[in-house]
Formats: sequence, structure tokens, C-alpha cells
Amino acid sequence: MSPIFEVHLNRARNPSDVDWAAYDFVALVQLSVDTIALSSGLDGNLGAPRETVLDEMTLGAAMMAPHRPVAEHERVARFVLDHLLRHDEPSPYFTVEHADADAGWARVTHQVRVLYETLAGDGTSLQVNADHTAVALLLLATNRSLEDEHEAVIAVMQAQADSGRLGAAIESAEDALTLSRTYSANVRRMIIEAERDVSRVNYVSTLRPELTAASRHLERRIQVDGTFLRHLESLRSDASEEQDPEAVQQLTVAISRLGEAVETLAELHTDVIGATPRWRDAQAAQAFTAVPATEVDPTADVLTALLTGRPLPAGADASPPAPARLLNFSALADRLVAPPRQVLDVPGREVATGALEENDGVYQQFPEQFHNVAEALRSRRIAPGMKARLSDLLADADALFSQPDLRTVAELAALAGGWHTARLRLRLLLALDALMLWRPDGLPTGSDDWWAVDDACRENAPDLDFPDLLLHRRGPDDRP
Repeated sequence: MSPIFEVHLNRARNPSDVDWAAYDFVALVQLSVDTIALSSGLDGNLGAPRETVLDEMTLGAAMMAPHRPVAEHERVARFVLDHLLRHDEPSPYFTVEHADADAGWARVTHQVRVLYETLAGDGTSLQVNADHTAVALLLLATNRSLEDEHEAVIAVMQAQADSGRLGAAIESAEDALTLSRTYSANVRRMIIEAERDVSRVNYVSTLRPELTAASRHLERRIQVDGTFLRHLESLRSDASEEQDPEAVQQLTVAISRLGEAVETLAELHTDVIGATPRWRDAQAAQAFTAVPATEVDPTADVLTALLTGRPLPAGADASPPAPARLLNFSALADRLVAPPRQVLDVPGREVATGALEENDGVYQQFPEQFHNVAEALRSRRIAPGMKARLSDLLADADALFSQPDLRTVAELAALAGGWHTARLRLRLLLALDALMLWRPDGLPTGSDDWWAVDDACRENAPDLDFPDLLLHRRGPDDRP
């Protein structure tokens, strides 16, 4: 597997300011193959977008060396991917020799490529594909246990420190730090993938055993490595800085590396302990908010489908029903068969001309954020001393919600339970405010900064049928 181990073994020879020793290149190679496998199942005709592979590799590099800058993570990921694609070689293929047992252990030569690029369906973007033969050889060549490797490194480092080979102990401490970062990156990636889509994870048979094994390994490593760390600190305190300053310096470096490794594992242990409740929260969130109940119109969608025998709308069974929104078939049937209630026009009846009062209860259904946005829309549309129609304000609300990426729109949608519901509620609040500001005589009272006038114009929108009132804003020339 020349491209893989060549880039791993020669990483220290790259002349630059990149801390190559902080990255596990074999783990990055495995991550690139894992990303392609998750995207296409290693089907050579599909692959994964190049940017997706680079993003995952950059995230893995960031977990291995969180103290390094983001630009370096991106550079390392791009360097490893280009090396696997052999962009610096005349051919993407390299030679692999092995002994074939079925052929009497005769030497067999294969021409293999690890990764290769193809054009996507749009004809412009690139897809990264994995060669099936190379993947099989990679799994065999890198089938290693990070837990066992870490155990061996600490045992070797302890023997080196006790025998006085402190230079070698420093190298082992750096290897222990790299293994700690790699192991942390692998475990955190497993947790993130499990939380990203809980439907693909069996908690009992898959996630819980992995978390239990990780917790046991971390507890042992923290205990053993912590004990050895205190042993090194004891050796440093016993050493004389005057008689053997080099030994003191080497022990200090080894203690620093091993201490950082123990700290990395301790932080991971905290994440592992909290992984189960976070996964349950993700499960609850993904199971109960697939389709917000506020986005379903029972009379237009569900009821019509039930009455005609048609399939229910998409997502109707994805979320459990909310008690306040269960269909009341008796009430709906009464609405369908009962005659409409006519408003009798009694001759000579007194027409109400007073301003509406006791309106506080009307606004209780609107969070404060909706009132703030409504006030901002009115102030933006109507300058002091000017006026505008209610339909203009409703158009401004629609224009605001035509930009779903705005933070204000996202906050309102979160409060209302959906984008569509938030838009309708803001329109309704603007209309209610205008009605509450209506003055029969068309003149404001002494304390009114806003008032509305009805000039007999009407508007008929899909969600509202309303008088298109004229909203006035007091100006400096308006008499108090």
C-alpha cells in the first residue's frame, strides 16, 4: 500500500510549518474511504463529492490537532487526498505484491489505485471513488487496535524512562499523544454520526456496547497513564538540574506530552458519559418534530384524504398527534351539515361607533418578538406625519418571509412552530393592530401616536378579508 504508508512514514520530511507529527495519516486515509462508503456503498459508479470528502477529512484533522489553525487542517486534508489520488504521479496505479495461498504461495502482482476521480452527473463537479481491491487491501493492512497500540506504547515508554533512555521516552510520549487524539477523533465521530440520524443506529446492540467499551478503556488509560505521569514527575523532582540539566529538560518534555494525552482522554471520557442522554435527546427531537403539527391543515388535507379514501399527506404519520390538534369529526360534521348562521340586519339597530376596549386578551397569543417585528415594519413603512395602507404592511411582512435565511424569520418560525404559521401570525397581528387603532371620527386622541381611518376600501387575501385601513403616524405638524 505504497501511497498510504509512504505519506505516513515520510510525514516528518515535509519542509513546512505544518505540525505533521500531530496527525495520523492512516486514520485520515481510513476516514476518506469511510466517507465514500457512507455515500455510495463503495459503488464505483457513484462515489462521493470531492468537497464532502475534504470536509470530513478536515473535521477529522481538527479533532486530531485541535490546537492547530483551521487553515492547517484544510491543508493536511487536501495533501492526503491529493496523495491518494496520486496527482503528483504519472499514473494513479501502483504495484502491490503478495503471496497467493491458492496458487501455492506464488508471488502475485496487482496494479491497484486507492482513489480515483470521475465527473458527476452535472458534468462539472468531481466525484471521488474508491477502488474495491485497494479497499480490501487497506482493511487488511490497517486492521489495528488503537487500544492495544496505546497500551503497548505506554509500556515501552515506562521501560525507556526507568532505563534512562529519556530521548526515546519523549518519542513514545508523542506517539501516545497522537494515539489519544486519533482515538478521541474516532469515538467523537461515532457519537456525532449516531446523533445525526438515530434511525440508522441500534442503541442496544451497537451504540451502547461501543460506549461501554470506550468508557472502560478510557478509565484504565486515565488511571494507568496518570499513575505513570506522577512517576515521571517524581523522577524529575529527584533529578538535579545542576548535575543533569538535560535529563530534567527531557523529563519535562515527556511529562508535558503525556499530560496532554491524559487531558485529551479525560475530556473524551466526559463526552462518552454524556453521549447516551444526548442520543436520547436527538432521538426525541427527530421522532417528534418530523412534521410540525402547525403545518398541517386538517380540513384541507387530512379530512379530504379520509373522506375520499386517498393517501394521507406526506409526513402525516411521522409525528405523534398533539392532543390539542386531534380531529374532532363530530364538530367537523356539524360544520358541513349545519346551515350557515346569518347575521340579521335589523332595521333601526344602533351601529357601534366607539373604539374597541379591553383588547389585552387578544394579544396574549402573540409572543413579544412578533409585536417587536410588527412595530418595526410600521415604523419603517410610515414616517412621522405620513400614512400607508394596511395592505402595504402585509406586503412588507410577505417580503420579510421571502428571505427564510434571515435571523428574524428563523426566530419567528421557531416561536410559531413553522415558517408558514409564523408568516400568517404576523399578518394577523398587523391586521389586529390596525383594527385596534381605528378611530370612528378619523382623528387621534391626545396621546395617540398612531391611528387608523376607514375610507371604505377592502382587500380579500387568501388568509384575511379585511378593510384596507389607512394608518397614520403623528407628525410635528399634527395638532395634539
